[in-house]
Amino acid sequence: MTQVYGGAGRVYPVGHEWASEPRRSPLRFAYGAAEGPKATAALIDDALRMATEAGLFDVARTTERARLTGVVAGIVADRAMVKLDGRMGIVPDALAFPGLPLERTLRIGQELTGLYDADSRWFDVRASRLTPDVALSSYAADDVVLVQVESVESDRASAFLHPLVTADLPRGAVTSNPLDDLSDLLTPGEVLLARVVSGGGDWELSLLDIDDDDEPVTAAALYPGGPPWLVPTVPDDVVEPALPAADPIKLVTFVDDAETEVDDGGASDDRAAPDSPHAAAPTRVTPSPTMFDRNRPRLRPALAPAPAPATVAAPRPGPESASTRSMSLTIASLQSEVRTARRQRDEVHAQAQGFATELEHLRTELRQVEDQVRRLTHQLEQSRAKLRKSRTTSAATGAPSFADPAREFRFLVERAWATRIPLAEQPSCPLGDYTFGPHFLRSLASLHGLAADRVADVVMEVATGKAALSAGRELHHLRTEDAGGSPQRVREDGARAWRVSLQSNTPAARRLHYWVLSDGSIELAKVGVHDDMSI
Repeated sequence: MTQVYGGAGRVYPVGHEWASEPRRSPLRFAYGAAEGPKATAALIDDALRMATEAGLFDVARTTERARLTGVVAGIVADRAMVKLDGRMGIVPDALAFPGLPLERTLRIGQELTGLYDADSRWFDVRASRLTPDVALSSYAADDVVLVQVESVESDRASAFLHPLVTADLPRGAVTSNPLDDLSDLLTPGEVLLARVVSGGGDWELSLLDIDDDDEPVTAAALYPGGPPWLVPTVPDDVVEPALPAADPIKLVTFVDDAETEVDDGGASDDRAAPDSPHAAAPTRVTPSPTMFDRNRPRLRPALAPAPAPATVAAPRPGPESASTRSMSLTIASLQSEVRTARRQRDEVHAQAQGFATELEHLRTELRQVEDQVRRLTHQLEQSRAKLRKSRTTSAATGAPSFADPAREFRFLVERAWATRIPLAEQPSCPLGDYTFGPHFLRSLASLHGLAADRVADVVMEVATGKAALSAGRELHHLRTEDAGGSPQRVREDGARAWRVSLQSNTPAARRLHYWVLSDGSIELAKVGVHDDMSI
């Protein structure tokens, strides 16, 4: 699982741990030329992160690194540009805070001190980062603060107060219902409001008794003068100020060491005069690929056919001297070159206008998509908050008890089918036949951290065929070996082995293994953890 083929790329970190833990070297795929820039950027970031983790930036290389102080001039393409003393330093996220977007770490106008490498122009500012205890020193007991969910299990979760500081969230800190599954109430990566119960070295948080009108304190900054590393979600009814109109783009060309600007918009025509020296030489403009969406094909405006050059009359035979005839031919040649240069200039100008128009369309699309993502994310967080509140206030209801474990599990599967499948769809979505393998009920009884009704939900999806339609279930063959090309396991009676996810994004995520028999019925084999491939 450490090889590379089929259009994939990967970076191998320093050391040999990746040989036994392939996930240390993630695969980056490009299924077409349009995905090449995105995959390349991911590989570069992987290399920078791995070099940082290995301490390569902490070792003096071919040049001596200078300690300089500068000001953040902008953040472009996941890189912060810092104005130094007559130089420009580049800060990737690996040299600021690995794994965090630069917009949550640095801001324009912020002063930074770091080590500048003249060869690569990398500017390493990690040494000026605030320590977690200093960054969180403003938090006090009973404060409402912003946290980001780190991981979620059925009975507990954890959340980041700071990228390097986590706090445990037991079930009692999230809901008052002891039967609630926290994976229904929280999502990894979600930003929440939490109340500080106790601070200092041992942080305790609670999500209970948080009102909608509670104003959180500003989240901690990771660098002096930096932005808060977390911000609250913008509500739907908050109208953001309209973005200012983009400045017209000026495409600059250099002809004979002179600078020519081509305006991208407006009805005005800034082309050079016919007798200008700039019009005598052909120009070429190559737009930077960062001007456009890398996954979107470039559109070029159709160019009108250029008029055919006027025919130059040949000099009439006469008594003129040879030098006069030579001068006439030279003038005719120069006139032809001037017309060619003007035609090329007009083509470049038309391309610039087309690029500017497309860029404005892309900016509009980007704003619309960002607004939609922000709105849907806020709706999801609101729905989860309402669900947490309803679970907190509702009374706990349990299932009836059975002496026979098999009968009890069948009841849970039947209840899941009756609860989740609407009445109108039940005739067309029947619950298929299934049986228990010799080890299934024993593996279910020994399962910790996952309620039996969650397993019953997934069995219901398998028995109705809905698991195959859910990407989150990750339904796939259970293979004879770990390698991706190995065949599916087949039993002597012709039954084929399958595997489906019960959990995701959690340590030791659980999986359900089962056989599909030759008559189409299902035999439940066992419930195990992610790395357990037995059946």
